[in-house]
Amino acid sequence: MWWQWGAAICIIAFLVLIGLAIRFAYMAILALRHAETVLDSMQQQVRQTAESTECLVLVSTEVMRDLQGKMQAVDAWFAAAEESGEAVQRVSRSVKAVSLSIENTALEARKALHSHRDTANDLLELTAAGLQLWHRLQASRLMKSKE
Repeated sequence: MWWQWGAAICIIAFLVLIGLAIRFAYMAILALRHAETVLDSMQQQVRQTAESTECLVLVSTEVMRDLQGKMQAVDAWFAAAEESGEAVQRVSRSVKAVSLSIENTALEARKALHSHRDTANDLLELTAAGLQLWHRLQASRLMKSKE
């Protein structure tokens, strides 16, 4: 009879062991299902992150292209400003040269005017002397003709 009790205890222990194994298997299945949902959720988040990253890369590329275009436009402005500066410098040199030329011409004109003024004074004196001589000649002719 002890062996029957021993066999019964062994059977009960075996049944408890099988129950625990079934419970462990059921818990493992639940844990695997939970892990699968978590993995699906993570996969979805990774997919969304990848799409957001791709969108961000596209927007960044567009911004960089726009920035590059604006930088080229700014480069063109700086080139134009440099050319304008050079043109202003050339105009300044030309104005300086014209100013110097006008100043030299004015000095020469002043000298010529003084020289011509002296000549004009001499011409007026000679004209006055010539007129006096003419009047005297006329007066002497009148006197000769009266005599």
